[in-house]
Amino acid sequence: MTLQELSIKLKELGVPEDRYYLHGLYGSTSDDDKLSLTIRKGIYSVEYEVYFKERGEKHSTRIFTNEDEACQYLYKRLKENKEIEDRYSK
Repeated sequence: MTLQELSIKLKELGVPEDRYYLHGLYGSTSDDDKLSLTIRKGIYSVEYEVYFKERGEKHSTRIFTNEDEACQYLYKRLKENKEIEDRYSK
């Protein structure tokens, strides 16, 4: 899965764009107070960092060297959050 495919799947699932940040390309324009996926240059290869940022500090950070794995992980987290929200908002 790519960032673009992830964005499409999240829209289909009904996850609001203000709940996630995908490297500034999709979702919210800011990574504050939301789950985020960013791409950065690692020591030996490109790294995909998934984290939750709150008050300027990153929490629950996971680093992936594969875009598909990072996107699958973030999709799973956002899907779980949506299911919990849907269950308790009714």
